[in-house]
Amino acid sequence: MTKVSTMKHSEMLVVKILDHPGNSSPCPCLLPTGGPEYFAFIQQKVASLKAALEKAYPGKTRVTYINLQGNPAEKESAEGQLLVNKKVCAPLVLIDGEPKFSRIILVQKIVKEVGLLLDARE
Repeated sequence: MTKVSTMKHSEMLVVKILDHPGNSSPCPCLLPTGGPEYFAFIQQKVASLKAALEKAYPGKTRVTYINLQGNPAEKESAEGQLLVNKKVCAPLVLIDGEPKFSRIILVQKIVKEVGLLLDARE
């Protein structure tokens, strides 16, 4: 039987993916940012990450994808400015508010990092 979490929304560990498509990145990327292939690729990676985290930690995580072009508040945040000012490559993965990975969504590494953080909370 699967253990169901009763964590409040505010207690969930949040994985936020900040993206700035179309911003010429200082990094060589797998796909040009901003095109239809890029958006399809990113959405597939986000969906894979959500599924992997839910399987590993049911009800304990929340994944959000934020396109900075449509979110001025996030664009002005310290983390958003890392992308805007080309200090890191998009996408930028934040775990529990901290920048952890950039350039690509590495599902298994993110799942492992989230597990370490969840274990530290218990």
